[in-house]
Amino acid sequence: MSDRISADSLLAAAARTGFRKASMDDLARATGVSRQALYNRFGSKDALIDWAIRSRIDRSLAEALGSLDNPAAALVARLLAALDAWVGQHMIMLRASPHGVDVAPMAVPDPGEAVRAAERRLVAGMANAIRRGGPGTAVARAGSLAQALCWTAKGLVHAAPDHAAFRRELESIVGALLAR
Repeated sequence: MSDRISADSLLAAAARTGFRKASMDDLARATGVSRQALYNRFGSKDALIDWAIRSRIDRSLAEALGSLDNPAAALVARLLAALDAWVGQHMIMLRASPHGVDVAPMAVPDPGEAVRAAERRLVAGMANAIRRGGPGTAVARAGSLAQALCWTAKGLVHAAPDHAAFRRELESIVGALLAR
């Protein structure tokens, strides 16, 4: 049944009120599945929310890693697309309500282990992309650059006024770091 449930719909509903206040009835309405069916499949609201967040993390990581594997794109564009897939695309939901941090765990200062593990995979993928296609000075410090870019993107999500500004600033930073 989880393949019929939209993690995005569930997370959007939870973002409106926060996970604590969202009832199983609210979440059932958002997903178009009965409350009892949700309990039968997941057992609890916490398990349902954990599944939805894990789905968000997994999808964001898959999109980010997929962006790095685009041989037709320049390195700066691939890194920018990967970081946008990891955190940038979540800006709207993150800012839509005071509970946005509940549903964009990759953008919070102290994420859970699932986010940290996914982020380590992303940083390793970015470092490999820099090693394969970066200028000589960047190759030697690929791991440090990748980690710094990931941290920078997470900070920009909170500092940039909108998604377009996030992308512009991040592109400038990625380009400058790779040019050094």
